Amino acid sequence: MSEQEATMTSNSSRIRRSLAGLVLAAGLLVPVASPSADAQSEAVPPVGMICTAGTLAGSIRTFDLVASAGTIDTPDGNSVFMWSYSPAGGHFQSPGPVLCANQGESVVVHLQNNLPEATSIVFPGQDATVAATGGAPGLLTTEAAAGGSVTYSFTAGQPGTYLYESGTDIAKQIEMGLAGALVVRPTLGADFAYADASTRFAPAREYLLLLSDIDSDLHHAVETGAPYDLNALRNRYFSINGREFPDTIQDNGSALLPNQPYGALVRLQPNSPTDNRPALIRMINVGAVNHPFHPHGNHTTEIAQDGRLIASTEHFGETIGSGQTEDFLLRWDDTDNWNPTTNPLPVAQPNYRNLFFKDGNTWYSGSPYLGYKGTLPVGTTSQNACGEWYFPLHSHALNEFTNYDQGFGGMGTLLRVDPAGGCFGSATSTSILGGTLKSGSVAALGQADGTYYQVNPKTTTRPTATTAAQTSITVASAAGFPITGSYFVRIDNEVLQVTGGQGTTTWTVSRGQLGTAAASHVSGSVVTGLATDWYGSFGGVPAGSSNLKVVYQGRNCTGTTGTACAALTTNLPQQTVKICNWTVPAGCSTATSAGWTTLPAPPAQPQSVGSTDISSTWTLPGPSSAYVGTGSYAGQVRVLVHTQRWTASAPVAFSTWGDLMKIVYDAP
Repeated sequence: MSEQEATMTSNSSRIRRSLAGLVLAAGLLVPVASPSADAQSEAVPPVGMICTAGTLAGSIRTFDLVASAGTIDTPDGNSVFMWSYSPAGGHFQSPGPVLCANQGESVVVHLQNNLPEATSIVFPGQDATVAATGGAPGLLTTEAAAGGSVTYSFTAGQPGTYLYESGTDIAKQIEMGLAGALVVRPTLGADFAYADASTRFAPAREYLLLLSDIDSDLHHAVETGAPYDLNALRNRYFSINGREFPDTIQDNGSALLPNQPYGALVRLQPNSPTDNRPALIRMINVGAVNHPFHPHGNHTTEIAQDGRLIASTEHFGETIGSGQTEDFLLRWDDTDNWNPTTNPLPVAQPNYRNLFFKDGNTWYSGSPYLGYKGTLPVGTTSQNACGEWYFPLHSHALNEFTNYDQGFGGMGTLLRVDPAGGCFGSATSTSILGGTLKSGSVAALGQADGTYYQVNPKTTTRPTATTAAQTSITVASAAGFPITGSYFVRIDNEVLQVTGGQGTTTWTVSRGQLGTAAASHVSGSVVTGLATDWYGSFGGVPAGSSNLKVVYQGRNCTGTTGTACAALTTNLPQQTVKICNWTVPAGCSTATSAGWTTLPAPPAQPQSVGSTDISSTWTLPGPSSAYVGTGSYAGQVRVLVHTQRWTASAPVAFSTWGDLMKIVYDAP
């Protein structure tokens, strides 16, 4: 049997309204599937559209779905009985999985019906004939009887955003949740919404907002087998991706919502010259009523309706009709680039003492500048991670921005704008593990502005005279020198290698090293290290942060006195930047502690660094969680700069000058 569904999109809302006067027949109690501990069986990104790819054999893409019953949770503590399509072999989820295919592929959908009545699937908007095998004829398509199955197949001829939904007793079954999204990607590429160059978008910023509404009384009637008059329909919950605000901003696959796998948080960064592509927001309304939807913060550009390109138009808001799909591009251009140092706002910020936040809780960072945090009133809890901005995206029918008539909730989510490149943090403190402070403070590391945090090598003295033949010497103090491993020091014009006694005041040494000659030295001679070790500490990094990067810029200068950087152009010191791995039991308390992990190439380390600033950015190895402290070190990241001049010929003391140290990360 076959059917033609090309006109289904325009007819679907009219059919729903024409059937709205029907009365549900008494039904059987349907067992509820046990929820899994996780709504996603595979690792998924925390935000963005999650595709179900099915299985691909040649050009045939197959999806196996099961129509079944389950429950969802609502933010007000209730649960609602639902029907939905779920992946075969999986567990119940609402809404149905996002089916993704490529233009030109043959799509096959097997449906097993575990509901107590017949059901089906229709695919509005497809140009090609939808063929069906198995099942029995129904009003709109071939149906699977209770306990039966049916298979649909069609060619995905046109790229775009579509819905799939029940074609059986649709006023009841779509309301119960039998719907999902179908995305067909164009042959032009996965970073295009349609077969048109103007629809190119950033694949990491692809979002789906599937709108629906729930009359919990009707759902309860279906659950208990009671009759219900659809003329009495009164929706109490208004959902995006099967969730209501604030649950909509929870991550994809949140364990808090085991049967509702899809979040709806839209997350952007300002566009840049190197990445000027917008985000793509696919919107679908599977409900029986139209929804006026409004984005705060920026307008959107509509590019398509019902899986077909239209002339692009800018929108302050748009009504998404029942059964309709619409596609929008959204970009964020930081045209003013306000920042507190070089481009401050022309008006004063309100004093934090004059701010009030309901329930003492806010998404505001305390600063009007993107990427910065400020002061909030005492006792205020901020949900802000790193100075990001938040804007509501919600239904402008304010009765829909509620959970069972209580605001704010329902059909709403948030647009989150992160700082360009990700959240960034500056060091809040420094600690010198090997050396002494020459000049500057941690504030000098906040910007690449030519002010420096300067560290000299550690020094001590010889309490007695030294002969040229001695291989054991004493020092006044070993503090600040390495406690393990061999290292080099200089006395007058001689370089010695410390090979034993590290961490004590009696050292075993090899004399006349690195192109120098053993010599005698008078009592009180200064012993100078030929290395510096210091670290910057960063606080407030949220657990679950990812894509952690370290940025360091600095130089090394000849000599340890004076305010100017004396040129250093030969026998350059070797610099290695490391990060503390908090999972290593030995920790990071000394310069040679096993917890310090060398940042991996690129750029390769160590680096030769002279008296010209060198700026480098490293990407962290392994999961970011290893480098963000917990317990008493919660949220702390430590970055160590080790610099040594242990190469011939006759190295002399130097000073290390740090101009910029920061971390960049994606906050959860």
